[in-house]
Amino acid sequence: MAFGPARPPITEDVAEVIVKDVKEAEGHTPTSEVPLAFLKRAAEAKVPEMNSRVRVLFLGVLAVVILLVVVLMAL
Repeated sequence: MAFGPARPPITEDVAEVIVKDVKEAEGHTPTSEVPLAFLKRAAEAKVPEMNSRVRVLFLGVLAVVILLVVVLMAL
């Protein structure tokens, strides 16, 4: 696609399609003028807690990995 002076001019058909798209999009989604730094995030409000079953499984896998490392280092 060419840019600048080498770009061919927009034809009337293309201009009509652009105008139609702009008119159809009006009023559907307003633009946000709030800076991203001021948007509240849901993650800050609620901290996820680890389920007890997941905690036991995590500790079991950790113990197996530590045991495997100790056994491999002993060989």
